[in-house]
This record gives sequence, structure tokens and C-alpha cells, in this order.
Amino acid sequence: EKEKTMSTHFKRILYGGDYNPNQWTKDIWQEDMRIFKDAHINTATINVFSWAKIQPSEHEYNFDELDEIVDMLSKENYDIVFATSTAALPGWMVRKYPEVMFTDYEGRQHKFGGRHNACPNSFVFKHYARELAYKLAERYADNPHVTCWHVSNEYGNECFCENCQKAFRNFLSEKFDGNIELLNNRYGTTFWSQEYNEFDEIPVPAETITTHNPSLRLDWERFRNKSIVDFAEFQVDLIKEICPSAVVIHDFPGGGLDKHVDYSKVSKKLDIAAYNNYPVWGGQKEPI
Repeated sequence: EKEKTMSTHFKRILYGGDYNPNQWTKDIWQEDMRIFKDAHINTATINVFSWAKIQPSEHEYNFDELDEIVDMLSKENYDIVFATSTAALPGWMVRKYPEVMFTDYEGRQHKFGGRHNACPNSFVFKHYARELAYKLAERYADNPHVTCWHVSNEYGNECFCENCQKAFRNFLSEKFDGNIELLNNRYGTTFWSQEYNEFDEIPVPAETITTHNPSLRLDWERFRNKSIVDFAEFQVDLIKEICPSAVVIHDFPGGGLDKHVDYSKVSKKLDIAAYNNYPVWGGQKEPI
């Protein structure tokens, strides 16, 4: 099979932004192209939040509309920044596998809707995210107009569900070589009778009467960061597996940056670290 390749450099300065034509009727698309040409736009980031459109049910994929969008942009000689669309879950997945939704600090599992709503340690979520990204890369990687791949969207979600609790306990067991007494000693858990007899007693540092052990909280931040880094790297590895020369980017959140995520580690496997700069109308009211 012919290896799919992609240019690793840009032939021009990319000028454009997110483009979501599947959110309006097709009769507007050609008008979009006319207006974009007047504005000298040459780049479109597509498919950032289109999972439900592409995969309307668990065993069904439909690329017809996405094919039309890609064909239209290709004929107009656009550079396409192709997103993996894994940053917002489809409704069928949440209904059938509710554990994919994230749980907040107060222990409330959130309902379907919005974006950035997945548990980063959900095996079900990662399975379907991998399957989706693989199908997209396999289908579109050999299009010369696909200039780079855009994985997920604005990493930084935090989850306190059972998936994360199990993964956190495994993280701690590995860190302390399975020695719970060593953990107790390092954490100083005799304070407030917080000793653990085994790793399965360790909670996630969610809502409690006062505050959790500060060493536990610190290790939780390390674990949370690792969860995000692992998820980011698995998507990059997947794209590179299909298209070794792919240019892979991620858009880090502008405005209120997530101070609990080490973006330098998240960026390690990226070719480009992008940044979303949100205008703050009326002035910034508090420091970022």
C-alpha cells in the first residue's frame, strides 16, 4: 500500500480560522467561499466538534457531508487544518456508556451536552476516540490540501469519577512500589487519622469537610497532568502511525489557562503548539 505523506512545511502564511459549515445549510457554503476570498483567507480548521455528525450511532459512520466540505475547500485551494473531533461526546455514547462523562469536584456526574465533557481515563471513550481518529486519518491523510492535523481541543478537563479513582490508585501504587506504609510515612497520614491500610482505601481529593492531605493533593495534580498528557500523546501517535510525516497541532486555551496542566509536557510530541486568543470585551477584570 502506498504510504500516505504530507508536507512538513507551510508554503505560505496560513490565514483563517475555525470553519463549521455543517452548522448551517449548504446554500450558504458558496457564499462563504466568495466572502473568504474577498478577505484573502486561505486556511480553514474543520471538524473540531463534529463527532455526532460523523458517527450518528455506535456502529455507523457517515462521511458524506465531510467529504463535500473537504472537496469544496480543496477545489478552492485552501490549506485544511483537520481536527479529530474528539472534544465533545455524541449523545448515543453517553446514553449507552454513561461512565464516559466526567464527574466534578463535588461528585456530580455531568449530563450530556457541551464540550470537554469526557473522562480522560475512560477506556470506552478512548476506544471510540481512537477508532474515530484512525478512520479520519486513513480517509483524508493523502489529501495534499490537508496541511496539518488538529488533535482534540483545549486540553484541561478534570474528572473525579470511579475510572479516575482506580487509575489514581494504580498511579500511587506504582509510585510507592506497592508499599502503603511508605506512602503513609511520606504523606504524614497520622494527622487527622488518615492512615491507609491499602491503596484501595485512597480517595480522589474531591469534596470533603475541610481539605485533603496536601501530599495527596499534590500527587493528584501529578496524576491529573499525566492523564491529559497520555491522552494527548495517544492521539498524536495514532495520526503519526497513519501518516508519519503529518504536522500535528493542538490549540491550548486562551484566557483562563489551566494552571494545573503542564503544557510543556502536553506539547512534547506536537509539531506546533497553538493558542486560542479570546478577546475580552470591556477589559480584563482579573489577572490570568
